[in-house]
Amino acid sequence: MSIKELIKQELDYLSEEDLQEFYQVIKSRSQREVNNKNNNDELGDLLEKCQVSTGITDLAEQHDHYLYGTPKRGN
Repeated sequence: MSIKELIKQELDYLSEEDLQEFYQVIKSRSQREVNNKNNNDELGDLLEKCQVSTGITDLAEQHDHYLYGTPKRGN
């Protein structure tokens, strides 16, 4: 039996008040998922707009070297 079927069976045993609470939990979770997706899209867009081409291929791995002049770390 699928989880949806199991949930549907249990719904018959809930009071109207419990059903309302259950609905609010489901609704808030789905809204949170939509908001997270939108936030992730916005963050990705912002990161893409802020990209800078430095020509340095190991900048992320060797940022201390480029920022502070420390010796490069071994790979």
